[in-house]
Amino acid sequence: MTAAPSIAAQTSSPFGGFGDQTDTASTASEPITTYVTFDIGDQTLATDVCDVREILDMQPVAPLPNAGMELLGMIDVRGEGLAVLDLQNKLGLTADPASPHRRIIVLEIGSSSKAPIGIIADKVRNVTDIAADRIEPAPAALGAWDASILDGVARIDGRLVYVLSFSRLLANDLRGPFDFD
Repeated sequence: MTAAPSIAAQTSSPFGGFGDQTDTASTASEPITTYVTFDIGDQTLATDVCDVREILDMQPVAPLPNAGMELLGMIDVRGEGLAVLDLQNKLGLTADPASPHRRIIVLEIGSSSKAPIGIIADKVRNVTDIAADRIEPAPAALGAWDASILDGVARIDGRLVYVLSFSRLLANDLRGPFDFD
């Protein structure tokens, strides 16, 4: 016999149906952030739910002429052209193009303009709460690996989950022609 999870243990999610769960091992005094977790190949990644506008079923991506390698192309979302980034290439991961669970996650990143951009995930896992004390700093490594794209690493259900900072990962891609720092 299996016990059904209590309704109180589930978080309310704008992405209903993606297996909501709550990190109940945290203390009430630690700040808690809600994340969308997703897979690219064998890696599980997470992004702040505040950066996610919506999750779409997979659809054909129209290539753009003269686009860089990190831009797959565009899709149409209710009459709006949306650029789709090749996140697997940008992060050096191997994706599973045959996955029947592939989705396009539409992100709105940036301070004022919130320019939407799509990324392809092999599988969207769930929406989950993670307390700040459960996220460890990104490991230091030798070589050219850039740990600044991570907010840290968490463990969820025995898996390492890399918490991405899309604002830092896409910082140069989101600049306009007149943004100077």
